[in-house]
Amino acid sequence: MKRSITILTGALWLIASLLPIPLKAQLQFTSLQEVLDYADEHALTIRNAETAQMIATSEKKEARNALLPSASASLGYNDNITMQPTLVPAEIFNPQAPEGTYEELRFGTKYMYTGGVYAQWDILSFQKIFALQTAGIVEEQSGLTTQMNKFNTYNQLASTYYSILLTHESIRIYEENLRTSSAILDHTREKYQEGILSEAEANQAEIKNLQNKRMLSQATHSLDQLYIQFQGQLNTNQSILVHDTPGKTLIVNSLISSEHPEVLWQEAEVLKYESIVKQNQALRLPTVSLTYQNYQNWATDNFMDFGNSRTLPQQAFGVRISIPIIGSSTHQKVKQSNLNLQLQQQQLENTRLIKQQEDALLQLQLEQASDQLEDNLEILALQQQNDLHAENQYQKGVTSLTRRLDHYNDLLAVQDQYLQSLAEWTLAQYKIYIRQK
Repeated sequence: MKRSITILTGALWLIASLLPIPLKAQLQFTSLQEVLDYADEHALTIRNAETAQMIATSEKKEARNALLPSASASLGYNDNITMQPTLVPAEIFNPQAPEGTYEELRFGTKYMYTGGVYAQWDILSFQKIFALQTAGIVEEQSGLTTQMNKFNTYNQLASTYYSILLTHESIRIYEENLRTSSAILDHTREKYQEGILSEAEANQAEIKNLQNKRMLSQATHSLDQLYIQFQGQLNTNQSILVHDTPGKTLIVNSLISSEHPEVLWQEAEVLKYESIVKQNQALRLPTVSLTYQNYQNWATDNFMDFGNSRTLPQQAFGVRISIPIIGSSTHQKVKQSNLNLQLQQQQLENTRLIKQQEDALLQLQLEQASDQLEDNLEILALQQQNDLHAENQYQKGVTSLTRRLDHYNDLLAVQDQYLQSLAEWTLAQYKIYIRQK
């Protein structure tokens, strides 16, 4: 029996080992727009903002419903276990009774059932009207909050996305540098073995090669960290792979014609406080309400004996006007809301000015970064030719190792300048791209 179980277990293990292993899902992006489209559906900051927008819509409906009539129904039951006695002048029942004498009587029934409907409609309530207006502005502002959260999230994602692209570009350059320094090191070791170069010169080539290894290793670890950061920003545990080039042009021109999301949000904030001022001022205004009530009372001496009960109906319709006369807190509420409105108006002016300057600065940065990148590309191409020429001379023994490493260090410096200008150019590009969206 044990042998049969062992054979069966082995067979199942063999079948399982032959089945294809499902690969872990991977996200692949080939452009920034694909990243932004994915973020619209999955990024937590954007989803939370959209949920808050739905809450604001619900609050607006609640404020609108407050203007409609309200009605309530009630049912009641009362068991008069002990009915309070009442003193009644005795002469009511006996004219011969002495004056000033009373008889103790109990009025009422033991069981009382009540059912009724009460309705009220505030046909004129300025405070509720302005509360609805405020709720409508808050709903619009929540939509702007979603756009502002998207704007900030897009910038964070673009920063990480292009950091990944630039790191890929750096790794490509560092790998080429490592191949070059390794070739220099191999040739240097040959000359050192032949006694042509000194140990100090051989150590220089070794040091340069180790430095290039370290640069490549640091860039590789940075890339891993960036991908993990990217996963967190996109709210996913799937692995991510980016297939794109940092030198791709994102925008046709640098023209920014739309208002900044923060300015639009601040404009809505001013409108909201203007409505709050009106809402607080409405505390001084009268409220007109219509009321209607219809109640039925059933009185009986026996529990649940409705056949012998006495019905006592009550019905009323009324109009009520509520006029505030004294309200010391209302004045302070109006004063506070006016001061808050003044603060928001000042903030709007400041925000509009700052964002206009930021937009103008972005355009200047893109223009400057484009010129620098173009120049650095030309310099890099020339320096690569110089380095190739220096390598050929070194291989032929025409130039010294020190001279060869000097040319190589010049190439490394130009590469750093190229990567820096490429980073500044992509930064200005994606910021304008997101602003234009």
